[in-house]
Formats: sequence, structure tokens, C-alpha cells
Amino acid sequence: MIKTRVRAGMQTVKNTLAPDGKFVSRKIGIVRAQLGRPGAEKEKLEAARTELAKGTSIVKTAKLIGLGIGTVHRLRREGIANS
Repeated sequence: MIKTRVRAGMQTVKNTLAPDGKFVSRKIGIVRAQLGRPGAEKEKLEAARTELAKGTSIVKTAKLIGLGIGTVHRLRREGIANS
């Protein structure tokens, strides 16, 4: 029963999102263009990439830039895969 309600609610938001490309969240009233949690800021990601390129550790980079350890770890894996 809960699953049905959640899916119905998500479908309502998707239908609202489709015509104009935006929807307003109920609790805060923020206009959003996509569903889900917002990602990290691009400036922080670039700063983390440069720190990792310098050879800084994952934990130290995460604390220095203000990102999660998992995010920095993902960036490092992507960097290793691309090089």
C-alpha cells in the first residue's frame, strides 16, 4: 500500500515536470528542474580533482574541500580510469 502511494506521488511530480521542465517542492517552495538530491558544486569537484592530482590523500582532500569521502573516492576512481 505504501509502495503504491509513493509511486503515485512520484508519477504526479514526473507529470508536472514533463510539460514545463520544473516543479516546486512542497515543504520549502524551491523550484527544481530535476528529481533527486542535488549533486556537489562543480567548483568543489574541480578543486578536489586538482588536489588529487597533486597527490593529496582522499580523506585529506575531502576535509580540505568540504566534500564527502565517497565523492572524492569516486573522483579518484574516475581519474584513474581516464588516465
